[in-house]
This record gives sequence, C-alpha cells and structure tokens, in this order.
Amino acid sequence: MSDRSSERGSYLITPDSYIAIGNRQSQIGNERGALAAYDRAVGIAPGYARAYNYRGSFKYAKLRNIQGAIADFDSAVHYDPDYAVAYANRGLLRYQQLGDIPGALADLNLAILLDPLDASVYNTRGLIKYELGDIEYALADYDLAISLDPNFAAVYNCRGLLKNVKLMDIAGALADYDKAIDLDPHLSEALYNRGTLKHKELGDADGALADYDKAILLAPCMAAAYLVRGLLKRDKLDDLLGASIDFTRAGEIDPQIIERSHL
Repeated sequence: MSDRSSERGSYLITPDSYIAIGNRQSQIGNERGALAAYDRAVGIAPGYARAYNYRGSFKYAKLRNIQGAIADFDSAVHYDPDYAVAYANRGLLRYQQLGDIPGALADLNLAILLDPLDASVYNTRGLIKYELGDIEYALADYDLAISLDPNFAAVYNCRGLLKNVKLMDIAGALADYDKAIDLDPHLSEALYNRGTLKHKELGDADGALADYDKAILLAPCMAAAYLVRGLLKRDKLDDLLGASIDFTRAGEIDPQIIERSHL
C-alpha cells in the first residue's frame, strides 16, 4: 500500500497532522471537529489518498453517511490504486450497508492481493462466504485470519458459529467461543453464541443463563438475547415471570422478533 507521501512534503502543516487531529477529535466524540480536520486534510492535499480514506472511515463509522463514505473510498483508490486498506474499507461498506456482494468480494480480493497479511480482510471475506454457503472457503478464510493474528477475538467467534451451525462440531465451536471471550471478555456476540450452544446443544441451563446475562449487560439492545433468555427461563428454569419480562423487552427492541420466533 502506498500513501504517496511525496505529495505532502511541501506543506508546513501536513495533511497527516490534520488526520491525526481528526482521529483525536473522533476518539473524544467531537464529530464536528473531527470532520473539519479531515476536510482540511483533503482541502490542502486534494490528491492525497490517505486523507480520503480516513474521512471515509469516519463518515461510515461515526456519521453513518454511507454515500459520503463510498465517495471518499472511491477517491482514495482513484488517487492510489495500490491502497489496500481503502479497498478493504469499501468492500466492508458494500457488504454491510449496500448488500453489494459481488462488489464487496471484488474489493476484498483486491485488498488481499495488495496486502495478503491483513487478517481483518480474510475475516470479512469469510463472513460473505458463510452467507453464500461456501462453508469450506469461509472456514479457510477464518483459519487464515487466525494464523495471521492469533489474538483476533472476533474471528474465533465467527469460526465458532460456523462450526456450531454448519459443521455440528460442538466441541470445536465451544473452544472457539471460549477463546474469543478469553481474548475479549466484552464481545457480546460470542457470549450470546456460547450461551445458545450451552442452552440448545449441551443442556447447561445455568451456564447459558450466565452467558445471556453477560451478553445483555454488554449489549442491552440485543433483542435476540432477551428472546433466548426468555425461552431458557420458560422452558428450563420454570421462571415464567422472568420469561415474560424478557419477551416483552425483546418485543420493545424489535417489534417483529416474537412473530418471527413463532413462540
């Protein structure tokens, strides 16, 4: 990946300085200040790909300005066709927000070609392959991501879900969920998934309840976690009042979830 650093040499205050200011302002929650700094970086170096990539990432993650983010990622790869991270970011956005699977895969494949050592890109591509039913290829991508970054908690959760749902490898799934939670105790999705495995596959009601409780504590708007905890309380723990409260809360967060679950 090239940042085309030669372009920035003539500036007393470099675009990278404004990018750093934007990053700091974003971290402290000053979105207006962050955007102004990123805009300034682009303004003083309109051909500097890195400035567009950072502004695009900010628009996507913080402002939910999807079209603005896409435009910035487009500019980043236009000015630097070898900028792997910008392709990866655009691919993630196309997958998560636009449902453009072919476009996302094209971007991710190119990002991997340009930088084959970025574990996060393999994880994203694995998620897409999983959704497409390409289980063997999804597993291969998750394995590659872990081989590149053994401390990447989220990919263990993704691989655990694949083993659990698609391969019926319960022991392997549990090991992956355990590893994900060991690396990141705040990973609510892994706690939810491990709780579901304990609930449905292992018959460990107490262990499942503990995981559901932690998942909800970390992600209090996760409707699915309230739903499954309610099912556990109703069917395994004889706690009908608690189940009713959980079902009500799940429905408040997602009005269609009860209907979809066919309770």
